[in-house]
Amino acid sequence: MHCTFTEAARCLGFKSRASIYQLKNKGILKPYLTQINGENYLFMGAIRGVTLAKHIENNLTSNNWIPLNDYDLHLYIELANPN
Repeated sequence: MHCTFTEAARCLGFKSRASIYQLKNKGILKPYLTQINGENYLFMGAIRGVTLAKHIENNLTSNNWIPLNDYDLHLYIELANPN
């Protein structure tokens, strides 16, 4: 699943999308960054077994560490399905 920076910030638990833009400018999000119709999107799934949330957590320093939601689209769909 691909999300805009605003959607990704909300799903991951950031207070604003500015943090996502800072990570993008540092090059941390490069493997997960995709352009669709000229707009930037982030791939929320796993690349080589590492989700976007875990990738960000692994690249944060102790000075700016925050707990992130490890967003899993398939789990979200299962939990949202009332069956």
